[in-house]
Amino acid sequence: MKIDDLRSPYETVQGLVHFGRMIDKIRLHAAGRLPAEYQAFFGGTNPPGLDARCCRFLQIDHRELATKVRDGCTDDELFQWACVHGRNPSGEEVEIWNAFMRKRGWRDESTGRLRERLQEARIRDRAAQTFFDYIDADEGRPLRFPADPAPPEQPVRGTAVIPGLRSPYERVGGIVHFGRMLDKIRLLPQGKLPPAWVEAKGGAKAFDGLCCRFLQVDYKALETETLKGGSDGEMLEWAFAHGRKPSMEEIEIWNAYMSKRCWRDPFIPRLHLRLQEAGMPAGAALTMFDFVDLDEGRPPRFRE
Repeated sequence: MKIDDLRSPYETVQGLVHFGRMIDKIRLHAAGRLPAEYQAFFGGTNPPGLDARCCRFLQIDHRELATKVRDGCTDDELFQWACVHGRNPSGEEVEIWNAFMRKRGWRDESTGRLRERLQEARIRDRAAQTFFDYIDADEGRPLRFPADPAPPEQPVRGTAVIPGLRSPYERVGGIVHFGRMLDKIRLLPQGKLPPAWVEAKGGAKAFDGLCCRFLQVDYKALETETLKGGSDGEMLEWAFAHGRKPSMEEIEIWNAYMSKRCWRDPFIPRLHLRLQEAGMPAGAALTMFDFVDLDEGRPPRFRE
């Protein structure tokens, strides 16, 4: 269904995906031009919907935003209003939320619903793997990403098996990677980590750094506390007490960002380099979590 004056959810306003599309829907609704089938996903009427998620991320009320839209504000003025009356997210927070939104429907609890939508719309292109893809295809736009490379026909073996080191997919308190980070801290004094890992531990740009910033804790302080012998649960409670306790939705978004990282994002070259260094073909892993599991001898969690 092609709808004039309704942009793709991939398009950004001040770097934020979907915000511009939400504005377009408000304008179309005010003009009586928003199709009936779009009403169920308009504004805050559907909490899991993209509009509602966008408003919660910016901490604004959709009805107040709609009033500003009807007043004739531009996209940039509306974004600045949201930053003042809601919150002004950091660059990293925008990156994480954008990735969650762009990749929604791929390898998550909404995958089944997406497949139903694609089937109903008779969209059979293998490259349509997210809700953003579905929207673009359904509204007559070309898909932005090619289909994923085929997995290798022969089994691929890893080279970095380390006993006592769990998968980054495994969760502590619902949070991915946290347990693996604790494992690395505990294994270090035992001399069980490769030299390169020792040098990179707690790196700001690495998964450890991302995890610590998400919980707002200092890596060195977490390391010191972990080596006192606390359990996983005790360490998570320590992190909540000395940093912050994220909401369930914040955990959902961050988990998706982490577990899908290197798929359709600027970090793809890093994954390809790691695969090349390990002598593995490009289709052997689609995310860095996949590569870690593959390289450490764990069976794949997803079969595309």
